[in-house]
Amino acid sequence: MIWRTVRSVFGTELCPNNIWQFCSWCYTFLPDGGRFYSFGLAAICWSIWNCRNQATFGFKFLKIPFEVVFSSCVFLDYGAGLLKSDDQEAMWRGAMMLRDNVKNMMRICAAAQDDGAMD
Repeated sequence: MIWRTVRSVFGTELCPNNIWQFCSWCYTFLPDGGRFYSFGLAAICWSIWNCRNQATFGFKFLKIPFEVVFSSCVFLDYGAGLLKSDDQEAMWRGAMMLRDNVKNMMRICAAAQDDGAMD
């Protein structure tokens, strides 16, 4: 679900299954964004890890899988604050695109559930 959300920002059906595919994926869809590849991957992996730890040790389970992606956006926003102005703006735009896409996907999922409930 997490990688599907990210891939929809790029408008593709491709989804990485390993680190090499991730690098290839980023190079294909963000050819000028090489300086952001590692940070983007780290933000998503760190979010997954944090949600896993909250579920395992804090018994706080996800209500929706999109929480992981929203958490990734927070890490991207934080990381953007550490960059120079041009890179900072690009990172914030990327995080905003991801956040907006998650909101749209949540609306689509809610509409699909509402339509299913009507049947």
